[in-house]
Amino acid sequence: MELQPQHGGFVIWITGMQGAGKSTLAHHLHKRLTAAGRPVELFDADDAEQILVKGLGHGKEDRDTAVRRVGHVARLLARHGAVVVVAALSPYREPREQLRREVRRFVEVFADCKMETLQQRSDVYRRAMAQEIQNVAGVDDPYEPPTHPDVLLHTDAERADASVLRILQALVDAKYIGPTEFGRLTGGQKPKKAAKGKPARGGKGKGAARARPGARKAAARAGARKRR
Repeated sequence: MELQPQHGGFVIWITGMQGAGKSTLAHHLHKRLTAAGRPVELFDADDAEQILVKGLGHGKEDRDTAVRRVGHVARLLARHGAVVVVAALSPYREPREQLRREVRRFVEVFADCKMETLQQRSDVYRRAMAQEIQNVAGVDDPYEPPTHPDVLLHTDAERADASVLRILQALVDAKYIGPTEFGRLTGGQKPKKAAKGKPARGGKGKGAARARPGARKAAARAGARKRR
């Protein structure tokens, strides 16, 4: 009989720049988890009409407040057994790390995407580079990629279904879901066996996931502008 450590709640936090596909991934996960009978809540923190972030601006203090507000509610829901899926720009590293420490059962997903693709997906980058708008993460504001995400996705190079599958595999590795539930979520597929000695956080150790140089350079350029 399969052990059932998976019935506790947890938080899946998807971070990435605007246009990286966070909302798409979050909705795919929400649909699959709901169909499998899990109590699931979805928060798209980049939606300005979302009640937890409504009225907040694009400055660092407001962005950090958004993470704290959404994170607080997510933690409470997870404590009561819900799976909480959050799509959030959340551009600053420290509030995300603080949230991880508070939630404990927390999976950080980094939706990485080349700037060329982001520009094709969203006109906001062209407008920011032309100085028509301000406070765009990765252009004139920093975006600080996770240093050790549990899951690193290159959303310009793989389909959403493939990305979702890798997130679900990470949930198995963390023992938040079991193999049987993985099969229900994936239409009968079996999870990969975790490598011996593999650390709990998927980004650590040999082969650690790293942000692309383009993402690091964009963050560095934005930080330099802020210091001028």
